[in-house]
Amino acid sequence: MKNIRIPFALCALVAILFASCGNPSSSDKKTENADKSAAKELGQFVGAGTDNPSIYFYLQDTHETDSSVVYIAKSLHKQDTVGLQIEVAKNIPAGVTADGAPDDKVGFQTGSIKFSSLGKESDAFVAALGELYKIPAKGGMGSSTITPLVFSSNKKAVDLSNNSTYSFKLFFANSAGAEAEVFGILDLYRRLFELKARDASQYERILSAFEGV
Repeated sequence: MKNIRIPFALCALVAILFASCGNPSSSDKKTENADKSAAKELGQFVGAGTDNPSIYFYLQDTHETDSSVVYIAKSLHKQDTVGLQIEVAKNIPAGVTADGAPDDKVGFQTGSIKFSSLGKESDAFVAALGELYKIPAKGGMGSSTITPLVFSSNKKAVDLSNNSTYSFKLFFANSAGAEAEVFGILDLYRRLFELKARDASQYERILSAFEGV
């Protein structure tokens, strides 16, 4: 009986070893499912149906500093992931008074919204932007933090701790001409950041601003 039992035990052991080598563990499966779930959360980079399309970044990971919230923002351009780091100050005051007039004293602030590179995903963003605007990109995203002049188009102060939507007008310095004018929307309900050029005359300047040239 001993001679019979040993081969069966060996076979069982070999079967277990092959099963453990050939199949992903439960933790591997969880990681894979999490990656697939995160990919599904990314929407498309470009809005459809307009001559001056909006571009969208979906807010993924976030972390806070004493004075700001930093968002890792990504989207899909075709099959490629594009992205930026977007840092928003916690203390952006209302830029529009109760009667609808712009508040020139506190409405304009430089650097209350900042953009910086994530590396290859931001280089892919610049390439996608050049493709969208039909202007060949000269390179990837610049390495320096981009700090536009920001006008807060809101009648209330920005509160990043609550799910609200905030509008801004951004003025980007660039080497192609006057400041590039861009509308920005931070939508904390849908967890996205939207950018839209004032008009097509801004395209070359917007691309220049993000290239850092």
